[in-house]
Amino acid sequence: MTKTAKILLIAFFALVAYVAFGNRLFYKVWQEEKTLTKLEAQRDRLEAENDSLRQVLKLLESDIDFIERVAREDLGLVKPGEVVIPLPTKESE
Repeated sequence: MTKTAKILLIAFFALVAYVAFGNRLFYKVWQEEKTLTKLEAQRDRLEAENDSLRQVLKLLESDIDFIERVAREDLGLVKPGEVVIPLPTKESE
């Protein structure tokens, strides 16, 4: 290998090292990959939540028993003539 080729090779590696480390390129890439991983996990969680909500919506559109249960448990509704007797919860004991 000639002296000129060695100098060019050293200059090339010096340039690569400067670009990679001088501009903190590796650190920036690592940070972006970390952010991407967090966003992908968040996306997966939201997709699962959306699937669950779609199932509830489907039940609310078609299942009368489910609708009645939601009305009773979540909204506190009763049928005519029924009496609601509130039971103490663990928190109020």
